[in-house]
Amino acid sequence: MSAIVKKRKVDLECRAFNLEWEKYFFTECFGQAQCLICLKTVAVIKEYNVRRHWETQHQASSFASMSAAERKEAIVTLSGNLQKSTLLFRKQTTKADKVTRASYEVSRFLARRMKPFTDGDFIKECIMVVIDSLCPEKRSAFESVSLSPRTVCRRIEMSHSVNDSLKTCCSNFDAFSLALDESTDMKDTAQLTIFIRGVTAALQVYEEFLQLVPLHGTTTGQDIFDAVLQCVKQHSLGLVCVTTDGAPAMTGKKKGAASLLVRHCEAAGHTQPIHKMHCIIHQESLCSRSANLTDVMSVVVKVVNSILSRSLNHRQFQALMDEVNAHYGDLLYFCEIRWLSHGAMLSRVCDLLQEIATFLRQKNLPGADHFSNPQWLARLALLTDITTHLNDLNMNLQGKNILVTDMYSHITAFEVKLRLWEAQLAAGQFMHFPRIAACAPDDVDLNTCVGIVTSLREEFTSRFTGVRPLALGFKLFTSPFDFAVDEAPAPLQMELVELQCNDELKAKYRTASPLSFFRDLVLPSNKFPNYIEHVKCIVAMFGSTYCCEQLFLKMKYTKSRIRSQLSDRHLNDILLLSTSSIDPDIESLLHGKQHQPSH
Repeated sequence: MSAIVKKRKVDLECRAFNLEWEKYFFTECFGQAQCLICLKTVAVIKEYNVRRHWETQHQASSFASMSAAERKEAIVTLSGNLQKSTLLFRKQTTKADKVTRASYEVSRFLARRMKPFTDGDFIKECIMVVIDSLCPEKRSAFESVSLSPRTVCRRIEMSHSVNDSLKTCCSNFDAFSLALDESTDMKDTAQLTIFIRGVTAALQVYEEFLQLVPLHGTTTGQDIFDAVLQCVKQHSLGLVCVTTDGAPAMTGKKKGAASLLVRHCEAAGHTQPIHKMHCIIHQESLCSRSANLTDVMSVVVKVVNSILSRSLNHRQFQALMDEVNAHYGDLLYFCEIRWLSHGAMLSRVCDLLQEIATFLRQKNLPGADHFSNPQWLARLALLTDITTHLNDLNMNLQGKNILVTDMYSHITAFEVKLRLWEAQLAAGQFMHFPRIAACAPDDVDLNTCVGIVTSLREEFTSRFTGVRPLALGFKLFTSPFDFAVDEAPAPLQMELVELQCNDELKAKYRTASPLSFFRDLVLPSNKFPNYIEHVKCIVAMFGSTYCCEQLFLKMKYTKSRIRSQLSDRHLNDILLLSTSSIDPDIESLLHGKQHQPSH
């Protein structure tokens, strides 16, 4: 029998069965033929099977002797009963889904706050206390929410959903860059953090945490390269920049991870140049060390430590602050690895000069002579003013989703300020140094002031070698209408002429930021393809490893002394949920999970 004849026979049987559907008190339920009387189903939906079930099970029953009207009424009643039972089953399923969803949401909240898995039980206890006070009749519904440590641990694996969404997002990037940094956790395990910043065809920018890779052995450039390649091997052709902390294992010309990654991309057919950039914030922090007056800084650190490190001195100093009603109640420790610690500690010391001098004399502690020396206090004021300016610059460089062009403009502006300050200090003008201006003129050594600013300017000039060659490309992005056409790259010159001669676009540029301007430009029609590709490369660049440093703070908080046994997999899952802007697809996770009530 041919396939066409078979299909025709099946269709005829189905139509005949549909005509006889109510004759045997059968209905369709969940894709099966179900008897309305005994609620049994037949193996195959055929008219013969239904008729046999009727003749063997219900032919002798009272349903067989019913009239047509009675049969219709009975079918309506039985169908209603079946529908009610089905609806009850569906309601129970919906309730179970709600309970499981609540467990997912609370677990996600714990991960975002980087709290231990055992806090799930504590949260449930708090919820039950509130329920008992407000609506005790709903206690059973809330009791079924499972928040045990094992359950929360399983729920944290929802980060796989975030990771899948992130991979889909990365596949849409036309250009992207990587930020790499390495640090050790509480168990002395080297952890490599990888961030990705990508740009889509519509100039939408995404900056996301990619992965935290544990390095249990050595941390050479080859080890780091292998770990990075596993994360980005499917998208290596869109790489435009690699930003690191400047460590030799990262930036070495032969065996550095960034160099190995560049050579790998070139071997894979990458035609666009890949830039290796040293974190701008880290370089600014290194420059600030040249402004460190050693004789001043060593005394200040020693005095602060003598007060804060000894319990009795610390308590007595705080009591003195309360007694004199000082603006601050305590001093700050100095931590060299923290970017703002230098300036913050010096500013606090300068604001409490009189109180510190009084306390040192009362306790007969070393350093009291310096706090009564006008020349030394003038050098302290100079150091404090310089570090205050450096801290302001550092704050401008910090933040997420900051364009590299904005960071470079802050650096160039500070270099101009240094040249201005150098000339003003040489002339004895202190309008931008308020603490020095408050000192007596005879106490201020102008040669020292000028020397500090000069050394700082020279240090800034010698650094930022990775970003300075890109200055022309930055200007082409930030000031397209003021850029000299003959200085632009040859593929962009004709498009740049078209852009500069368009008065309508010029008017729009005055009222918008460069990124929003080009984003609106690319949506209607792609008239400037080469120029837009250049914009994508600039926008995709990481200017610093600020996001990596921020993640390391979360890592230290998550894998702390009391959670030192946290596994690498769970650490990565928690950091991904707490850092990523992508929400997990809980609805799809619910379909693959079976509800388990709390015991």
